[in-house]
Amino acid sequence: IGKDILRFHAAFWPAMLMSAGLPLPKTILVHGMILSGGRKMSKTLGNVIDPQVLIAEYGKDAFRYFLARHLSTFEDSEITPESYKDAYNANLANGIGNLVSRVMKMATLYDISYTISTGENKLIKEYSAHLDRFEINKAIDIIFTKIGELDAFIQTSQPFKTIKTDPKKAHADIAYLAQELYAVGEALAPFMPETSATITFLVASKKTPEKPLFERKA
Repeated sequence: IGKDILRFHAAFWPAMLMSAGLPLPKTILVHGMILSGGRKMSKTLGNVIDPQVLIAEYGKDAFRYFLARHLSTFEDSEITPESYKDAYNANLANGIGNLVSRVMKMATLYDISYTISTGENKLIKEYSAHLDRFEINKAIDIIFTKIGELDAFIQTSQPFKTIKTDPKKAHADIAYLAQELYAVGEALAPFMPETSATITFLVASKKTPEKPLFERKA
């Protein structure tokens, strides 16, 4: 429920339930407001952002991503067209989209052999506690921290270069990247289901994406 109607749902409604002999809610999740330009969205102010417009331009999973990661579950949060596009380009087009493209291009180009683990996913185990506390943005942060680590691993190990000087190490590094990318894909399922399905399919079938997962916006 929104914080502006807390007293009705935390005081009046439970009182009515008690008087009727009905069970009380065990948990009440109270969320903040979504602001635009530092103010509550209002047709009068003209600062309303239509989610359907964002979905039409950026896609459903990009919208899910922004809501999950950039809007707090409990506090007031800001969204503007500019902040939305910046987050999209930085974390989706240049982030997970670029990572998937780089890893799968190397995996297919060098015909890397790897085994996909469908057992316990450490990322899911790590963020489950946050989801239990409704800390959705902290949960998805764990996944994108991993994405950053994999990007850094590519820059440090440079398997696209060591494939010529130390092919055994390069093969092992790319196999590791593919396996970790699959885990990232699995972990994204509750937040970005379409992206999750695409990543796990590409890694499992060892395919390079035909087009970027997320096209960069000018």
